[in-house]
Amino acid sequence: MKDAAKPGGIGWYRAGENICYYQNQMKRKGGGSYYTLSFEVTFKNDEDEVYLAHCYPYTYSDCCELLQRLCTNETKDKIRKTVLCKTLAGNDCEMVIITNFLSRPEEIALRRAVILTSRVHPGESNASYLMHGTLEYLVSDDEGARYLRDNFVFKVIPMLNPDGVIVGNYRTSLSGLDLNRQWQGPSMKQCPENFATKVMMRKTQ
Repeated sequence: MKDAAKPGGIGWYRAGENICYYQNQMKRKGGGSYYTLSFEVTFKNDEDEVYLAHCYPYTYSDCCELLQRLCTNETKDKIRKTVLCKTLAGNDCEMVIITNFLSRPEEIALRRAVILTSRVHPGESNASYLMHGTLEYLVSDDEGARYLRDNFVFKVIPMLNPDGVIVGNYRTSLSGLDLNRQWQGPSMKQCPENFATKVMMRKTQ
């Protein structure tokens, strides 16, 4: 829950009591049951402005700000940013490449690649917090991070479904498709993110 009206900018915090998730009496046509989530929230201030969210939000703007902060002229020897593709809405689906770029090109070419993606399901914002920490570690001066950059090439897509995140979908893209079910023969028109990711993976092999 986010309390927007209180002075000092409290921001997002956990709230709610008597939280229950249970099978209800409604049945699915194809078999199985529906479930109900119920909870209680007490609003402490009159005429307050409050937002409720399933998880702590992590927006497309948050992702862009992170990459802008990490990918600078001073860090180009260990992280570089590129646009993997354009989404259906014309947004950038960005990818970063992390390795020790001070090495000779032939040395970099021999390194094994590690491919990481996140937020194929827009509502799973916890994945972005994991990716946020992963990226910050990989570009850090930690001895372990330096070892990883010296021996591997990381290709990271921090937000695979930007359109879904922006419009507030929980599971699908702007086309209404679950991108995590579109990896086998993805359509370049309907799922450009999946299509471009598979092209990148083939070129990486």
